Amino acid sequence: MLHQVLKSYLEHICGKSNVRMNVPLSAHTTIKVGGEALFFITVKSKGTLLRVISALKYIEYPYLIIGAGSNLLASDKGFDGVVIKLGFREVVENGNFIYADAGASVMSVGQKAAELGLSGMEFACGIPATVGGAVVSNAGAHGSSVSEIVAMVDVLSKGEIISLDNQQCKFGYRKSIFQNRDYIVLGAYFWLKQDSPETIRKRIAENTQARINTQPKGASAGSVFRNPSGSSAGALIDGLGLKGTRIGGAVISEKHANFIINDGGATQKDILQLIKLIKKRVKDAYSITLKTEIEILD
Repeated sequence: MLHQVLKSYLEHICGKSNVRMNVPLSAHTTIKVGGEALFFITVKSKGTLLRVISALKYIEYPYLIIGAGSNLLASDKGFDGVVIKLGFREVVENGNFIYADAGASVMSVGQKAAELGLSGMEFACGIPATVGGAVVSNAGAHGSSVSEIVAMVDVLSKGEIISLDNQQCKFGYRKSIFQNRDYIVLGAYFWLKQDSPETIRKRIAENTQARINTQPKGASAGSVFRNPSGSSAGALIDGLGLKGTRIGGAVISEKHANFIINDGGATQKDILQLIKLIKKRVKDAYSITLKTEIEILD
């Protein structure tokens, strides 16, 4: 009964076409793993999101917000609740600032910045994430990270929309205050610098080529482990000769040892067993405890 009432409510405020049931999360994660979500909804505005979250909290119903699903390892059991995909993607320029909604792709924002002659996002143009996901994880590449260009972040917290400046975001290596579930990122203001579009596009092309040269193709969730202080997780794993190690449909990439590829039919169980094996081998050999960079859903 509750499911039917909730379905009717969600369809009323989100629109029938934006509410689906029993949707495989494997279709919404880049590593192509995950069972069915009971509800999968696309929210097209911040006001609608506020209403949805308020209702779900009131009835104590589980929910999960996802972006591009590029660093998400979903459970084989699926998610017995509401998976919310942010469908608001506005990108607006104001002088040296660009505001981007949480649902906008980082790559599209970077390309927009290049067109406007605004530099600072070149490093991010190859990151397959939404703005929301990139801010939450303080995504980075080529020696730079999102925290270096974020001026302000709009968030939903305790039923209110508030803004936090860079310092309040408490950015660190692949972390931020937004990994606390009390915050939902709605959008971010990026502070950029003037430069010629040609120069910016050249940097983007160089970064793109570097990504192609160093990162594997195939279904993955990006880097599996955070780099330990003063070292590289990929180098540690490679040094143990683990490239090509397979469990089920999951295999450690031959091109970059910090990537696990879904080589066809991999399950979360396969990948977790491979992660466990890597952590044990690295711990035994180097006395280093690797920490996962990907988000793992139980």
